[in-house]
Amino acid sequence: MNNKLNAINTFIRVAEAGSFSAAARQVGMKQSAVSQQIAALEEDLGVVLLHRTTRAMALTEQGERYLQQMRPMLAAMVEFESQLRPTQQALQGNVHIQLPSGLGQLFLPHLLRLQQHNPEMHLNISLDDRIAELVSERVDIALRLSETPPELFPARLLARIQTPLFAAPERVHQQPITSPEELAFNPHVRFSAIAHDAPLKLISDDATLAIKVNTVFRANNSEGLLQALQANIGIGGMQLPLVTEAIKAGTLVRILPEYRLPDRFLYAVFPDARFIPLRVRRIVELIEQVLAD
Repeated sequence: MNNKLNAINTFIRVAEAGSFSAAARQVGMKQSAVSQQIAALEEDLGVVLLHRTTRAMALTEQGERYLQQMRPMLAAMVEFESQLRPTQQALQGNVHIQLPSGLGQLFLPHLLRLQQHNPEMHLNISLDDRIAELVSERVDIALRLSETPPELFPARLLARIQTPLFAAPERVHQQPITSPEELAFNPHVRFSAIAHDAPLKLISDDATLAIKVNTVFRANNSEGLLQALQANIGIGGMQLPLVTEAIKAGTLVRILPEYRLPDRFLYAVFPDARFIPLRVRRIVELIEQVLAD
């Protein structure tokens, strides 16, 4: 069994390194020994895992499936063993995290402190509103904002995110807004992903509205929208956690507090819920604490 585990580990190294020679250097073995281990594993399984020529190497369909199944299982086994050793309580290993660009900025300082306290854990953070393909991009955890739960991967609900309407104080003082209908006569700032002529959707405890507004500024990230609102370019919706400091500083004021954009939910999404490493669970707990605070 130990020989097979070694062969599986070598196969994963070869697949991730992209070549037998690179994998051999990583594990300190001769290239011929690496090839022998892979050949023995293929013979034991009765399938071809890797196509190899003198110039290139590629996973077969069976090899790709085997890699996706065995990588988390082997990582889980290593972690379980490490937890049994009292001298290895620090978090270890690589973690690839995908965060929404806006909310990710709130979590980043806390994640950096977590790595400072656990130097054997290495973070790879992507601040990206794009929906990553978790398996092929080897993402360990992704935070996603959505109105509905993700369909393809296991997910854990972390928080409901409200998006009220905000404006600069001088705009409110010059022309107070007392009804949703008045929004049509004010300039607006909105995400560039929203169609330019799409109506502004608002909800309250007992109503849902759609109002045609004049969009004068668009940005593809929250920081751009926040600065536009503070510069009095127009009115716009912002996720509540992102404007906490601006509200405290008095650079933004909430308008029409009984209305807001449709709520979205923050999910932690995992490529495989069967094997979630301790380091990933700790990150989820940290993010939940930040949101609670």
